[in-house]
Amino acid sequence: MGKNIGIFRILKRVLIIVFLASVVVFAIYPIRNQDVTIVVDTNDYFYEKTYSYDELLSNSELIFEINNIQDKNIREIRFHRYFRSIAVDKIVAANIPQYAEIREDHILFNSATVEKMLSLSKSALLERLVFTLVALCVTLLLWIIINAADEKLDPSNNDNHGPINEVGRFFSDLKKYKQYMIFAAKADLNAEVANSYLNRLWWILEPFFNMLVYVIVFGKVMGNSIQNYATFTFSALLMWKYFDHIINYSVKCVRANRDIVTKIYVPKYVLLLTNMVLNFIKLLFSVAVLVIMLGIFKVHIRISIIYVIPAYTLMILFAFGAGMILLHYGVFIDDLSYAVGILLQMAMFLTGIFFDVVTALPTPLNGVMLCINPCTVFIDSMRNALLYGVIANVPLIIIWIILSMLISYIGIHIVFKNENGYVKVI
Repeated sequence: MGKNIGIFRILKRVLIIVFLASVVVFAIYPIRNQDVTIVVDTNDYFYEKTYSYDELLSNSELIFEINNIQDKNIREIRFHRYFRSIAVDKIVAANIPQYAEIREDHILFNSATVEKMLSLSKSALLERLVFTLVALCVTLLLWIIINAADEKLDPSNNDNHGPINEVGRFFSDLKKYKQYMIFAAKADLNAEVANSYLNRLWWILEPFFNMLVYVIVFGKVMGNSIQNYATFTFSALLMWKYFDHIINYSVKCVRANRDIVTKIYVPKYVLLLTNMVLNFIKLLFSVAVLVIMLGIFKVHIRISIIYVIPAYTLMILFAFGAGMILLHYGVFIDDLSYAVGILLQMAMFLTGIFFDVVTALPTPLNGVMLCINPCTVFIDSMRNALLYGVIANVPLIIIWIILSMLISYIGIHIVFKNENGYVKVI
């Protein structure tokens, strides 16, 4: 038995080495120059054309034929490589004169645009990062399988029942404690506004006034380059505030519910899910304000608004997964809540809530931030679908949803394994 356990430990080390080796391979493997697709977004239509590296190399200017282009309002010009839904660079409307001349029936892109496209054709950073994330998904999945087998064969561990059993127990507990979560969430919501004159109106006023402050502070800088800056900021702020509340709460979740945890048994993730339900109800009130703002600013809603659902799904899954892991370590590390608060404050200004990550950050930082920061992925994807009718970052949404599900299982497993010891600590 001990020999088998030793083999599993070796397999874990080998898995880590293979993952690190794959990262190195993805970093240095030569990728040929890719075609670059240029997309002209006029709010009403998307016009696109693809150029090969050889075509770009042999032309100092490019002609993009569009009928009556002078009569159309160009919002932005995007550039794509292998992944057609991920923009590797953009030209905002205010900067178009630096790169192109708009004529009656065509756009004449100058040498600056050609140089930009040549540089994008040769840069494979985005693809390397995406492949690395795929490798991370595979590595985490294999780690879970190996770790489950390791614990199953460990004679000192009598409580492990494997991933299938733990996932089944999780969904069984969701059904069992559903009424408790709804009742507890409603009770907390009522307690929040029990002594308030404005009552539930605060759930609308808080994000609204936060949005006004940030629009005033950042509007002078970013407002000219971003269309409908108020809705641009407010829609992202709603998602960030939800995520921020969940992560901050998760660290102190067990300690904050000491009276419940020490008196009766409740699965610890039920406490976190109750808070997620509570904050989601408050989020719905703010979404009602967002809908009104979309009408006031005459934002054209397209069928692509459906893509908001995967963006919100990613937000909820990642918040739960990260929250479960922080829930566990928050029991044992008193200072963790302070560290998480500082990191969230830093992340808030790097996530792209107040600016477009692709245009505001320099290359290659913009591509790195878009790929490795799931908050940037779900905010950028939501805004593109809601405000501009663009379905963006499809591979990143899929990869990060899978990663979030794996992280969620890891968090559930850790809590299942250690929750009996939480009472002793608190």
